[in-house]
Amino acid sequence: MNEINKKLNVENEWKKVIEALSEARLLFEKDHPGGSISRAYYAVFHAGRSLLFSEGLETRSHQGLGRLFSLHFVKTGRFDARFSRILSKAQKYREEADYSADYVFTIGDAGERLKEVGEFISAAENFLRAKGFLAI
Repeated sequence: MNEINKKLNVENEWKKVIEALSEARLLFEKDHPGGSISRAYYAVFHAGRSLLFSEGLETRSHQGLGRLFSLHFVKTGRFDARFSRILSKAQKYREEADYSADYVFTIGDAGERLKEVGEFISAAENFLRAKGFLAI
């Protein structure tokens, strides 16, 4: 993946971040916590993919994203380990929200996920801007 492709991939993936985060917030405002949690996860998923693209890396699986993020961003010291935990927790909650009829999320749960996901996205955005992948 050359530098032009990296930048295009990051920019295209970042559009998905913005869209999913907007959807998560709308669902939160309309008192749909499960849907909000699910869309919040996809916002952080696409933010993680954006980071990987900035390194010329790509994954199509959700678990692969977590592994590669940890390996290339946490273990290298560029991101704190708590961001790996945010990503992992968001994925777990999304799976529960989408597939489990046993667990009912509250609006408070959704608010917590949105806060954590927002922290991850903000850190990713700052990193990508500093590296020139997103317009300043």
